[in-house]
Amino acid sequence: MPKRTVLMYGRTNSGKTAQVGQLAEYIFKTTGKKTRLATGDRGGLDTIRPYVNLDVIEPIELGDSDPWIFLNAVCQGKTRQDGKWIKGDNSHIGMFAFEGLRSFAEALMTDMARKAANNVNIGGGANVSFQVSGEGESLKVSGSNMAHFGVAQSRITEEVWNSFKLPGEIICWTSSVSKDEDTTATGKVIGPDVIGKALTAEVPRWFNFTFRLDVIPAQMGKPERHVLYLGNHVDVGAGGASGLGNIRMPLDAGSLASNQIEPASIVKALELIDKGGQQAEAEISKRLGIK
Repeated sequence: MPKRTVLMYGRTNSGKTAQVGQLAEYIFKTTGKKTRLATGDRGGLDTIRPYVNLDVIEPIELGDSDPWIFLNAVCQGKTRQDGKWIKGDNSHIGMFAFEGLRSFAEALMTDMARKAANNVNIGGGANVSFQVSGEGESLKVSGSNMAHFGVAQSRITEEVWNSFKLPGEIICWTSSVSKDEDTTATGKVIGPDVIGKALTAEVPRWFNFTFRLDVIPAQMGKPERHVLYLGNHVDVGAGGASGLGNIRMPLDAGSLASNQIEPASIVKALELIDKGGQQAEAEISKRLGIK
């Protein structure tokens, strides 16, 4: 299996974590290797708990760790032992997964705000901090300035690229969704949310494949539906906004029968891409007379 970098993004309950589980199962069945999941999400691991219990997925949770150290360590393939980071045994890891871009960025922003409350200046902007007193209690409140956004975005960018150096067959990141104005064309775009708006249209190009996941709520007695979109698409339900995606199919791969997979399946999406690549190779080989 060629090494691949994959991004899945979508709103809450769109099935991102469940798809990580599905991909972990695929990796285990095809390579015999496990998945190491580093997560900054606070929602827990309930949807993939069976894989954790069966030791198919090795989770490392941010919890109360220092977010800067945590992110840097997991993106180098390190693991924790007795509260300390050590060089991980990555020979048995087929996929390194990270949940998610927005969660890690928020953790960095929160930490910078706390530092600002202690008069630590980051990025040169004025610190946002004030004292609140009342009812016999005192509280120091802090916030983020614009410089903090740039620091968080730069750090996330570097760590994502660092993760691509890991040895697994698949490097997978997830993110929540952002709807924003397109800076190069008119209209709205739906893309991965990091923090702020600067990276929404930029992040998909970092990865070999970018997929948007969405959930259609249950209505009129029908159950909710989960959809995975293939490539760029128009979302009528979001006012005609352009959803960002990237499947990098060769020109000779032929046309897709549909731009979405329902029910959502990241494994089916990757198998469809593989099939397209094989078809393209066969077509090119035929034209060039190569056997």
